[in-house]
Amino acid sequence: MRVSKEWLETFISVDADTETLAETITRGGIEVDDIIDYTKDIKNLVIGYVAHVKQHPEANKLKLCQVNTGDETVQIVCGAPNVKADSYVIVSKVGGRLPGGIKIKKAKLRGEESYGMICSLEEIGISEDFIPEEFKDGIFIFNEEQTPGTNALEALYLDDQVLEFDLTPNRKDALSMIGTAYEVRALFGGEVIEPKRDMTETDDISGISVKNEDSEAVPFYALRKVNNVKIMPSPVWMQHRLLKAGIRPINNVVDISNYVLLEFGQPLHIFDYDNLGSKEIVTRRAKKDEKMTTLDGKERTLLESDIVITNGKEPVALAGVMGGDFSEVTDNTTNVVIESALFEPVSIRKTSGRLNLRSEASSRFEKGVSHEFVLKALDRTAYLLETLAGGTVEKGIVSDGALDLTPTEIDTSVSFINNRLGLDLNADEITETLDKLGIDVKLDGDNIHAIIPSRRDDLKIPEDITEEVARIYGYDNLPSTLPVYSEITPGRLTDNQVKTRVIKKQLSSLGLSGAINYALTEESRVKEFTNASEGLKLKMPMSEIHSTLRTSLIPHLVDNVTYNMNRQRKSVSLYEMGKVFETHGQDKLPTEITKLAAVISGPQYHVEWLGASLSPDFYTLKGILESVFTRLSLKPHVTYERTTEYAELHPGRTAHVLLKGKVIGLIGELHPKYAKDHDLNQTTVFEVNLDEMYKETEGTIRYEQLPKYPQITRDIALEVNSEVTVQDIIDLIYKQNVKHLINVEPFDVYEGEHIEAGKKSVALHLTYLNKEETLTDEIVETLHAPIVDALLAEGFKIRA
Repeated sequence: MRVSKEWLETFISVDADTETLAETITRGGIEVDDIIDYTKDIKNLVIGYVAHVKQHPEANKLKLCQVNTGDETVQIVCGAPNVKADSYVIVSKVGGRLPGGIKIKKAKLRGEESYGMICSLEEIGISEDFIPEEFKDGIFIFNEEQTPGTNALEALYLDDQVLEFDLTPNRKDALSMIGTAYEVRALFGGEVIEPKRDMTETDDISGISVKNEDSEAVPFYALRKVNNVKIMPSPVWMQHRLLKAGIRPINNVVDISNYVLLEFGQPLHIFDYDNLGSKEIVTRRAKKDEKMTTLDGKERTLLESDIVITNGKEPVALAGVMGGDFSEVTDNTTNVVIESALFEPVSIRKTSGRLNLRSEASSRFEKGVSHEFVLKALDRTAYLLETLAGGTVEKGIVSDGALDLTPTEIDTSVSFINNRLGLDLNADEITETLDKLGIDVKLDGDNIHAIIPSRRDDLKIPEDITEEVARIYGYDNLPSTLPVYSEITPGRLTDNQVKTRVIKKQLSSLGLSGAINYALTEESRVKEFTNASEGLKLKMPMSEIHSTLRTSLIPHLVDNVTYNMNRQRKSVSLYEMGKVFETHGQDKLPTEITKLAAVISGPQYHVEWLGASLSPDFYTLKGILESVFTRLSLKPHVTYERTTEYAELHPGRTAHVLLKGKVIGLIGELHPKYAKDHDLNQTTVFEVNLDEMYKETEGTIRYEQLPKYPQITRDIALEVNSEVTVQDIIDLIYKQNVKHLINVEPFDVYEGEHIEAGKKSVALHLTYLNKEETLTDEIVETLHAPIVDALLAEGFKIRA
């Protein structure tokens, strides 16, 4: 909400400068984000009267203007297409300044001298988005007679500062000038003056009627009819108050509806009566798949939860959101119908969100409007149509439904308020504070009965009254006390936080850099590196490449590598810890899973003077991953199982990562085709489920003495079928439960010459240790024999 100080002072006298006003309002609980000063950097800006215009002799697009600036008539060269004689304009005189540090000097343009500058609104600091269409590509021309030489900012109502509020959802009352005035009254005192609305009614009765078919959707709906309006530009004061509030002026009728919306916080809609197609207005829920074309020219398919305004047959407006195209006010409009209503906030919020039609009106209806101003805004609009558009107002208000003006009543007490604020206020002080807010109070000893005006229907419980007393009394005036501690406990990191830091430190120490990517990706990539069939799509994505929640961290990391490689980074090692989302359907919340992923590409461990480096193969990244498992005391429980289910990974160099037999991730080299598609050479990735890893507790650390006795090793070479994995052989050996066997490690795998096709040689190193006495060769041979028998029984061949 943007609040013009000049406009605010028409509601209440403000005896404070803008900085003080902003500071006090902020301390009172409404944050003032910014102060827009329209006078900043402007000097010598006056009204000029263009007496004569002729063509520049040397330039087709330039004109020579004789301009009366009050104390003299000077020549100004102007290139605006709409400059004309007998008009009042904005002139920056020689020696003047404009926003952006522009200094106005005497100049010569194509041989003709120019003493100043005729300005557009944009050149004096008005955003292009809010400039009226007629002045968008040219200079501003006053539509009323002015006095040359007078201050142009004052004439434009821009000798002003605008406060930009950052409102919390509960303070909808400050979404209006009158609501802001009541807030200023509470903080500074004074009385609020409501805008005039005493129009003259005629005896005409057109017979228009209103019918609410769903009282829950539309609790109250009211109309007024105004005839013989004349469409024209609205007055300068109205146009410039609107643009200061961030609304572009259009014409007097449309501007009046926007102006009253800002005055009272009550959205209104004005229909062209002659194009309604009926004398009956019917409000209802939309029918299934019903269609209507809104003011922006788009055909909308409606849901049964939407609320529509109809002419008894078809929708003429989407309630609280946007009007229909055929009933809009145009230059040919003469008779209008003004709508002022209450709509169900939840329905408005869902409709505006689904259709992406957020507006000043919908944002207010979503929060619920004040019942107090529904009819006042309707009468104010009729009054302005009479005075500014020459309209005649038909007698009476046509309505349907109940306008509940019953105030909220809250019971609290002096002791309740003081107890929570740590103060010692008496009943009179509390009553005086609440009176400033317009809250009527009935005292009965210590008890307070507060009667809340409808514009503050956010106040519902005794704690709300306490908060109002605190903010008006002044948060800075509340006493400061230290909390009383009965037991003091030191703060510490959770186990998961400790493990997260351990992982990050370990990966960083091994040369990997942390990456942070969007949790959104494009729909076509949700199946990469995962068995997910779909991803959860956003209803209104910013772009196609950020349309779906990601299901894996790897695709973005691959993109990161490509980005770096394209910028001459020869070697890239990255990791990311973040959320992925498991989808359970487009209408259900996904499951969030924390994962760790890494990627390495390019030569690793490069030694410049030797010209040596290593390619980032499967085992390079496996070693990095296992170092993480080691730091988390998980390595003994981790195994690997070959897999070919990921099309993006090399079918012979990819494995599932298992923790206690459960798959928690994957590791492998990118498929050559996938790598080529991303302009990469050999690249290896892994991704593991951190949530599953964090579930495993480390347990108690047990210490053992270093062994006093020597180990004895035995090597064994086997010829096995190519599809047999080394892990299968190791598991078979451990299943024999051989006493004193402490470790089995592979040290050679060979396929090729001297080995039968479809076979491979696997050599293993077995270590035996007795911690109580020295093992002899005879004992080891006895222990080793059952292992050899089991391997032979499995069909493996012992190689000499």
